[in-house]
Amino acid sequence: MLEKLKKTAGAAALSGAAVLAPALMRTAWNVLELRRREKKAELRELLKGEAYPRHLERRDAPRDMAVVMERIEEIPMNPRRLNGTLSTLLFALPDMLPMMLETRPSTCGKLYRYPPEFRPITVYSEDGTPLSTVVGIHRDGRPRPALIMVHGLFGSKNLWFSQQVVLSAYYGWGYNAMALDLRFFGESKKLSDAPGTGGWKEGQDILACAKYLKSLPEVTSVAAMGGSMGAASCILAAAQDSQGLLDGGIIAWHGYGDIDSQISYISTMPRPWEPYAAAYLFFMGCFHLTLGRQARRWHDFRGYLLEHCASYYGVPPEELLQKSSPAAALEKVKAPLLAINSDDDPIVPPMQGDALQEAAAGNPMTRVLRYPVGGHCAFAVVDRRWMGEVVRTFYDYWAWI
Repeated sequence: MLEKLKKTAGAAALSGAAVLAPALMRTAWNVLELRRREKKAELRELLKGEAYPRHLERRDAPRDMAVVMERIEEIPMNPRRLNGTLSTLLFALPDMLPMMLETRPSTCGKLYRYPPEFRPITVYSEDGTPLSTVVGIHRDGRPRPALIMVHGLFGSKNLWFSQQVVLSAYYGWGYNAMALDLRFFGESKKLSDAPGTGGWKEGQDILACAKYLKSLPEVTSVAAMGGSMGAASCILAAAQDSQGLLDGGIIAWHGYGDIDSQISYISTMPRPWEPYAAAYLFFMGCFHLTLGRQARRWHDFRGYLLEHCASYYGVPPEELLQKSSPAAALEKVKAPLLAINSDDDPIVPPMQGDALQEAAAGNPMTRVLRYPVGGHCAFAVVDRRWMGEVVRTFYDYWAWI
């Protein structure tokens, strides 16, 4: 029996090493690449793009969601033949180690640094919660749009994908750009003990950042982009946006419609052969690293959200679930909103896309697109060119006003 246990432990160790080794190698390469770009000041050359929109609308021309959606639906998609689990793994690989480091205040922000053009700014949310952000503002005297990048669950502004969006927007597209750590995550956790809510309070965090950007003379409009929980937070920010702060449009990648069923899904251990199995182990690892000893009390994200977070903000669990469910708030959205989901997503099930589609049907400013492939926030792996064209087409239409 002892010999059998040794063999099993050895096999598990080899399996873990097989997963971590590529992640470590990719992370090391990304760190070296960012340092090289920063040292040689070649970001503008490496992140090639058009500084201004190719199809700039007249300032006085009326904008119509149907017009931009027709352009987006004409963009050809040639996806790679990957299942949802594999595309998600390939997409997440550069950020696996950084995500684990970002869970602890002592190690967050250590791997991927922003270039000198980006300044750290502390923004205060609606309830006074301080948020860690980085902001890149062009100083050429030309006012232009700003884009806010919003991370997902257990993510941060310092992850590789977040940086690629922010740096591309700033250097390649000519936008001002901002990335934030939502409350409870990344470097914002150093500033406050405020817990997350799965979208409600995070939406207010986004609006606080939009309000800050709107106060700058260099900013004309503000757009937002988010993935997963960040997508849900962007939708809920738009629903709470009574001042028209997010007039540059929102793209929400792989968000959920109903938080109750979503947190039940991610908190339930799947069978080993189910698509969510690998992500479950990683999420639970991040959950325990983020909470430390407190994780023993709640065991999973659902218990933590419904017991601790609801109590912290003085609302019943049912009210928190209502406030953090994007589908319940879509009818209030007045800003242009495009939500994109995939049916092979191993983390956000297709039923969540169904909920968003059903809720969006009566709102002329919202659209929900569904694709057979795309994994979880992995369109950059499945068809990077298509994703880039969709992003530029949508924001260039709405944000340049």
